[in-house]
Amino acid sequence: MTANSRRAALALAVLASAATVLAAAAAAKIPVIGARTYKSGTAHVIVTGSFAFTADIALNIPASISDGEDTWLQYGASGSDAPNALLTVHPTEIGLVVAQGKPSATAGNDECQGKLDVTPASVSGHYACKNVTSYDPRSGKMGTVNIDVSLTAAPK
Repeated sequence: MTANSRRAALALAVLASAATVLAAAAAAKIPVIGARTYKSGTAHVIVTGSFAFTADIALNIPASISDGEDTWLQYGASGSDAPNALLTVHPTEIGLVVAQGKPSATAGNDECQGKLDVTPASVSGHYACKNVTSYDPRSGKMGTVNIDVSLTAAPK
């Protein structure tokens, strides 16, 4: 093995190690939610920008579940004219979708800052997401919104 080959192999090993450390650090900020179903909850959602609403939205109990790895907390009815929100939690990322009627916006780790607290008795948290791309299929126009959401969900 030449000196250049050894340097290239070492560089690849360092990059792979750094990627593993960064992925673990990102995952460490996202708590594990054990398998559970839910009995109640609310989300206070404020959306400003290309579309806007402020609403307190009840947890959609049949559409919300944690399977021990992934979690879906649906507030309101997805696709309805009323405000609605979906928080998805995966071991390495969170996702947040907000909508009112057709206009919607989807945010993730890159746009959102916040925290989720998980106990046997509740899931609660707050996320603020800035400059999130939005889309209105009625007009075909893209825009941006800011999202602020505080949520709770109580397991059965």
